[in-house]
Amino acid sequence: MIKIQTLSFAYEKNIPVLKNISFHANRGETIGLVGANGAGKSTLLKLLVGLELSYQGTIVIDNIALCKKNLPIIRQKMGYVFQDSNSQLFMTIVFDDVAFAPRNYGLSSAEVDKHVHDALRQVHILELKDKQTYKLSGGEKKLAAIATILSMDPDIILMDEPSAALDPKNRRNLIHILNELPQTKLIASHDLDFIADTCTRVLLLSHGEIVADGNACELLHDKKLLESNSLELPLSFHIE
Repeated sequence: MIKIQTLSFAYEKNIPVLKNISFHANRGETIGLVGANGAGKSTLLKLLVGLELSYQGTIVIDNIALCKKNLPIIRQKMGYVFQDSNSQLFMTIVFDDVAFAPRNYGLSSAEVDKHVHDALRQVHILELKDKQTYKLSGGEKKLAAIATILSMDPDIILMDEPSAALDPKNRRNLIHILNELPQTKLIASHDLDFIADTCTRVLLLSHGEIVADGNACELLHDKKLLESNSLELPLSFHIE
């Protein structure tokens, strides 16, 4: 599904952000990307979706190499949910935001309608389809943003800090919805409790390198490993 080999990247010459990254993600896996600020989590997601192409190494999605000429087909397979939902919602009403990509790909009105309704049902906000986006709560905006990428039925979902700024109720709702989705998911987050509740595998990044890759429960219980990489045990693990 996703295969990355010896991936390195720098925004500025001689200042690497990612160094010799190699891993593969199988179909249907949910993988958490964790690490301190500046570890390279968000940059890795940007590379995977093709927002930065001046990298070294290889990125292969469904046996298709990630390069400029292959971007259109890669982006049909992959959805990227930004940390700030407002960056993803720019139409007047929810329906039009979710319909934007299907319309852009030339689907018929009937096909667009089906894609939009299916996407909104998956995130349980079909009743909001005619609501003005500026009237949505923070949690509703996050779900609408996810629906915008689900409308193209991607195989892979990339998410950057999805639980940021959500209240407890919306956070729990998002966890439930993500656990229902069958797609391969890569979730970058500082919220290790959220990662523990949604991911089966974790990649721990530090200074642009993968320093650990393993079972989410086992890795997130490793207090020494986490503290040595400027992280703390998930709060829920303190009360087990």
